Amino acid sequence: MKRFIAVALVGVFVLAGSSPVFAIKGFNDQFKQTYTEGADKAEFKKLVEEAKCNVCHIQGENKKKRNPYGDAFVGLLKKDDFPAKRFKDEPEKCKEEIEAAFKKVEEMKAKDGKTFGEKIKAGQLPGGDKDGK
Repeated sequence: MKRFIAVALVGVFVLAGSSPVFAIKGFNDQFKQTYTEGADKAEFKKLVEEAKCNVCHIQGENKKKRNPYGDAFVGLLKKDDFPAKRFKDEPEKCKEEIEAAFKKVEEMKAKDGKTFGEKIKAGQLPGGDKDGK
């Protein structure tokens, strides 16, 4: 019985210490597929891998707060329209919708006056550095 209580307490502490994930894995996966595939994109791929969710979010901030790229992107798609089950049931439709949003965001301007698309083509993260700042 003592063992069970100890294991249960450890489980409670682990769950209490973990933070909920607000980012949509499918968005991140599609960003990687769209923008980092190809031999000439190895440096950018490494940068995106280091940034992880910070392509759209800001390190250390509430995940509801996004960098400028994330703000532009979230204005076009709503996470509630993309539950994990939908990615499994309608992968091609999800891909089309996400890529259409990427194309629209590419044309939008970042704070430095460049478009997000220009930044990506230059091998820069669109929303800032690897911490999303």
